Amino acid sequence: MTDKRAAKRASYSSPAITARRARILDLTRELIAEQGISGFSVAEVSVRADVAKQTIYNIFQTKERMVSAAIGEYFEEREQQIHYTSPPATMERMIERTIVAGRAAALIPNYMRAMMAIYHALDPDPEIWSAVQRATVHAHKPWIDALARDGQLQPWAEGGVLVEELGLYRNGVILEWCRGEIDSDGWLQRTVVGCLMMMAGATRDPARTRILAKLDELVAHGLPEYELPHYRPGPVQKAD
Repeated sequence: MTDKRAAKRASYSSPAITARRARILDLTRELIAEQGISGFSVAEVSVRADVAKQTIYNIFQTKERMVSAAIGEYFEEREQQIHYTSPPATMERMIERTIVAGRAAALIPNYMRAMMAIYHALDPDPEIWSAVQRATVHAHKPWIDALARDGQLQPWAEGGVLVEELGLYRNGVILEWCRGEIDSDGWLQRTVVGCLMMMAGATRDPARTRILAKLDELVAHGLPEYELPHYRPGPVQKAD
């Protein structure tokens, strides 16, 4: 690498650029929430951030990478605010994480509609689609990975495929909520119960017996309640 190129790369990791990058991503999320992907443009972000378009491209290379970074970092930020009561990589953690994250997502319907428009598009950008999928599978992937490691999946059930299939199912249910076909409580109940039904078929004992018992409990008594973190009500709304 030449000295000139090295200096340029270093300049784009400086504190000033890091702060500018964060502001650009905040505005990216704001625009997605307001206008969806169809109305989103780098030019509008440039105007709102008071940053040259070329600077944005120097930082992110492409519009798609900027959007996928905005989505990914948004969900990572929310995840860090959750203080779980259940052990990691368990069925109970999957249920808790689904409910807590789902109730938080219900507070930002426009943003979720924009995400589902990306995810369910006939020709989605692969980077953006993957960012949404990664955020979706976070709830159940550690549990499935643990089951695969412990030999509690059926011989025909490949862990990676199962993780992706549950992600597809989850986002299908979210789409129904975005369309107004089901309310927030119905969305979460259907997501948790549906995921456990799929897992019951893909696992063997002792995991399968525990899943079936949990399904009986949830159908009889409904979903458990969890305390929500003090989320900001929108992607970029500042605290008072």
